[in-house]
Amino acid sequence: MLLFVAKAYAQEIVVPLSQNPAYSKPGINAFKSKKTRATLPFIDDFSYEGPYPDATLWEDNKAYINNTMTATPVTRGVATLDGLNEFGRPYYPQPFNSGLADSLTTVPIDLSSYNPASGIFLSFFYQPQGLGFAPENKDSLFLYFKNDVGDWIRAWETRGTALQGFRIVVLPVDDVQFLHTNFQFRFVNVASLNLNDDVWNLDYIKLDANRLETDTVMNDVAFSAQPSSILKTYSSMPYRHFIANQPNELSATQDVEIRNLYPFPNDVTINLNATESVSGTPVNTQTLAPVTIASKSFTQQSLLSYIISYTAPGNKSKVVIHNQYFYPAVNATDRRRNDTIVNDAIFDNYFAYDDGSAEKSYFLVPAINFPAKTALQFTLNEPDTIRGLMVHFGSQAPTAAGKYFSMVLYKTLGGATTMDSVLLQEDLLQVQYESSYNGFSSYAFSNPILLPAGSYYIGIMQPANFGSDSIYYGLDVNNNTSFQHLSYSVDGTWYTSAINGSLMMRPIVGQVFTPTRVTDIIKTEGVALDLFPNPSVSTLHLDSKERYKRCMIYSMDGRLHGIQKVEVNNTIDISGLQTGNYILVFTDSKGNSISKKINKL
Repeated sequence: MLLFVAKAYAQEIVVPLSQNPAYSKPGINAFKSKKTRATLPFIDDFSYEGPYPDATLWEDNKAYINNTMTATPVTRGVATLDGLNEFGRPYYPQPFNSGLADSLTTVPIDLSSYNPASGIFLSFFYQPQGLGFAPENKDSLFLYFKNDVGDWIRAWETRGTALQGFRIVVLPVDDVQFLHTNFQFRFVNVASLNLNDDVWNLDYIKLDANRLETDTVMNDVAFSAQPSSILKTYSSMPYRHFIANQPNELSATQDVEIRNLYPFPNDVTINLNATESVSGTPVNTQTLAPVTIASKSFTQQSLLSYIISYTAPGNKSKVVIHNQYFYPAVNATDRRRNDTIVNDAIFDNYFAYDDGSAEKSYFLVPAINFPAKTALQFTLNEPDTIRGLMVHFGSQAPTAAGKYFSMVLYKTLGGATTMDSVLLQEDLLQVQYESSYNGFSSYAFSNPILLPAGSYYIGIMQPANFGSDSIYYGLDVNNNTSFQHLSYSVDGTWYTSAINGSLMMRPIVGQVFTPTRVTDIIKTEGVALDLFPNPSVSTLHLDSKERYKRCMIYSMDGRLHGIQKVEVNNTIDISGLQTGNYILVFTDSKGNSISKKINKL
């Protein structure tokens, strides 16, 4: 936290991730294949689903294969090196430690049939920072070659800098010590070992013979950026709400980006096949007129959005529109894997602005004695039942697991002379990091309500002065919706967010769902302590086998109304409180806490 003290007065703070949720998604495993010795040409542009490298080419899993951590990629997909290991967790979960972190190591490559005159060159593109945080000057990216006696020889290095576009490096592999049956090369970064700081991205790695040092040309045409969504406002929403207002929920176009890496122009014909993937029902097909892409440049092409006439099996059925974009190969020798790209539009039981990937973490710095509040706006196009909230909590050290918060649904947010219009509030919830809903924890209202069509706000309130740190939220920086839809409060006043990105909170509507299981990290309501009389006018008495040292009194809006010692006479004086409901948090000498709701008459 000391690293970011200078930013504390900004109230909204963005920091690197200390855990990568992509590695915790159910069903995600490294590529499984029999290890074989590679031959030339050796090429990987990482245009496939991650998070792990292709095991037919790479022997370790520490690099993060993704399409979200980079700015202006060469082709779709990069290999990201940072301070998180192959499980998406810190190499060393304490602050202020740096050292050798991620690596990307090839399988053995047979170069025994080549000689120094074979013109073998290794080329690759690299980029510092991308959409993460920049490596500092003391942080480095190294490249090593393995020689014929098993030693790793440093062949290239660069120091950390601020964000730059991708740069190409071309290196000869012409020393006889490298021309053997088990040649390998390895990228390694020096980084902070406790978070995804000091980010390096690698793209389009190529090792081949008969090249020159001036050979910076990749004879390929490829998709680069992820296609834009068919939805205008959300990344995901319930299908019934989409159908109820389809003209306003559809984006005008779907934009795709194609890069021509050839040294001469090429013509490309872009196609779209859209199907409902649950049922396999065809939805739409399109073919654009051929477009000429200039040499070593890119073009953005737009396909017109289409009306979806698919009828779901039920009113609350999940619908997935699978959009596949592709073009015929420009040349027979082109890499075909990057000639196709997909973008699924998921219609389920929640509203989402984020794309499901967290590139950074977000938290609030509240004023003393004020709660920290977030409120995300969403709109119902027809009446529906609000059920709860999905949240991706950013990992932090020390962990926030078990910290208390309230989930709040608002009709309107208060102003200078008006109060918040609170429709529902669920208290004494705890932060969780379980891998449900693809990295999201889910929380349910005990008494859900049917809402009429219209706009609402939902969010989290963390009580004032509670815990050592604010709660961290995952922040998707590929979609920028915070300014339009996110509000926050740290001093009793609501502000419009100024952060670039989308906070990873998703209101849940419709059918009943099973919330994420709450682990018993902190003693909960009704355990080990009783308060009487409750309701009370002036004094509460404690009945407990445990010995509690202090009691913190919070109003239902999260404000702290006092701290009292209770270890002497086991009583709490509430005579000075106004009539209403409060939350009392008791703490023992070991730091264990228990909370109780009380009513002041």
